[in-house]
Amino acid sequence: MDCFAALAMTMKGQRPRAQLRRFALLFLIPSLAFAHSSSIDRQQKALKAAQSAAQQHHQAAAAARQKAAQDAAQAAALAQQQVAAAAALRRLEDQTAHAASSLAVLDDQSQQAAKNLRQNEAALASLLPVMQRLSSQPAATMLAAPGAPADAIRGILVLRGIATQIVDEANTVHAQAEQVALLRTQTVAQQQLLGVAVVNQQKAEDALSAQISAAHGAETSDLDTAASAAAAELAATQNAHNLQSAIDKLQAQAEAQAKAAQAAARLPPPSPPSPKTANVLAATGAPVAGTLVQAYGASTVAGPAVGIIYRAAPGARVAAPCSGPVLYANRFQNYGLLVILDCGGNTDAVLSGMHHLDVTAGQKLARGQPIGQMQGFDSDNPAAQPMLYVELRRNGTPVDPTAWLSRGGSG
Repeated sequence: MDCFAALAMTMKGQRPRAQLRRFALLFLIPSLAFAHSSSIDRQQKALKAAQSAAQQHHQAAAAARQKAAQDAAQAAALAQQQVAAAAALRRLEDQTAHAASSLAVLDDQSQQAAKNLRQNEAALASLLPVMQRLSSQPAATMLAAPGAPADAIRGILVLRGIATQIVDEANTVHAQAEQVALLRTQTVAQQQLLGVAVVNQQKAEDALSAQISAAHGAETSDLDTAASAAAAELAATQNAHNLQSAIDKLQAQAEAQAKAAQAAARLPPPSPPSPKTANVLAATGAPVAGTLVQAYGASTVAGPAVGIIYRAAPGARVAAPCSGPVLYANRFQNYGLLVILDCGGNTDAVLSGMHHLDVTAGQKLARGQPIGQMQGFDSDNPAAQPMLYVELRRNGTPVDPTAWLSRGGSG
């Protein structure tokens, strides 16, 4: 029995209008089912495409986060390299400081010798006419003077002694002139040595600055890449069927990524310095190449000094005296550029007097890592050297930092 025969039997005894309506419905139901199935297929294909795109962006974001973690590890290693580079740079800065100090001493000696020479030359100038007449006509000069012959004889004897003294003074003037010439020659040579030391130091300074810029650039690039990947992942996930769930997940990922970015920007403390670097730091103790010119407790206009002052080598890098986060790095009142480090144990180190800074607030530092640079060499005033102020506070009270620095920023 075919379908039309079955349909005819089904419609027997029914009204024509009702039979027609039932006949139409029987043929419409398969058509509706087919259309609904087609719509589901299209939605499933779109959902699969959206899920595939979301998966791809998720993988890209994961790769970016992994790259950021790798760069954070590289940044930590670079921090250790900066510690070693700063320690090596200290030797060049010590040479610059020694050359600048030697030049200042030679300049003072040269000026004093020139002053003595001018004084002795002036003293001899007034005696030159008498010396010339005595040398050409000694007897006539003495006899021409009024007085007894005995007085003239005594005068001749006195003049002999004066002549001997004049000869000695002339020899002294000659020796002083030679000394001035020698000091000037030594000054020129010392200026040349200082120029070479400044050039070598500047090359090392430029290399270290390039390392610092490269580290900051890599961190910034990684954060931008991770942020772009996260934004793409969000856009793709919004096209999926469960938008709210995807947003909640992405927010959790964004919080984790923000923490990772903060950890990458604030370099974690690296492993302890190598023995070579540790020996350099232990040998110097000071956070900058130079000479201690004001001790703790020294008498000042404001009372006993609560910090110490170093006369630093021109352009010298300032190293962190301890490991820990940077609490402050900016200008402060009349102190100029100032850095405060949290050294742990309620101990803070305060350093000021730098020409520019290499760190920012919140950054974590390793001991010996560069934090700033002193004013460079002034060719118009070669004897001038910049000053670095260092203060140590425990529980907010200043204490003597000398022994603390010599122990490597501990205790």
